[in-house]
Amino acid sequence: MRRPAPFLLALSAPLAFAAAAAGCSPRTTPPSERTDRSVAPPTAATQSAPPSAAPPPPSAAASAAPTASAAPGASAAASAAPAAPTASAAADPVAPADAAPLPKVKVANIGMHIGGGPHDDFTKEPIKRSVAPHFDDFRRCFALAEDPAKAGDFGIDLRIEKDGGKAEVRKPRTALKGEAFTTCVVGVFEQIDFLKPRKGPTVVSYSLRFTP
Repeated sequence: MRRPAPFLLALSAPLAFAAAAAGCSPRTTPPSERTDRSVAPPTAATQSAPPSAAPPPPSAAASAAPTASAAPGASAAASAAPAAPTASAAADPVAPADAAPLPKVKVANIGMHIGGGPHDDFTKEPIKRSVAPHFDDFRRCFALAEDPAKAGDFGIDLRIEKDGGKAEVRKPRTALKGEAFTTCVVGVFEQIDFLKPRKGPTVVSYSLRFTP
């Protein structure tokens, strides 16, 4: 058998000694393993609670809190609501003045004189159409006369501008007594919107007859 060369034996001796020394030295635990082992294992209570467990129900005091806080808002809304009309107010409404029964009196136009003419029906027609819708208002005025059983006439002068509209009311005259009656009739004429006259600015003497 062939013996190894002396220089190979000399080289392998130190390597064998180093390997033996490494095998006899204690094993050092890596830092990562020491950290993992130092963490305490989960307790039984933690392991028993499933991750999907529902949170505990709110206490009775917590559930009652929204109701208590909503109460002031409900009372404020109730106080803000308009009060319902009482039965007496609904049963006894205040009637407007023009809803009162009309006096038993007949009102008619008995004359219309156009200043400077002409006096034909064509010229008078816009004035008649303007005054006729207000005859019921004249009847209500008759309730203010001092003697509602007495018949009488009422005359007045009206100046109507070329475009119509409100007339200038002048010289009211009547044999019927009662200042309130006269004021009422004049007020009705002042509120009439006259149609456009046929012949430009027109002055007309207009007469009414009241017959109870």
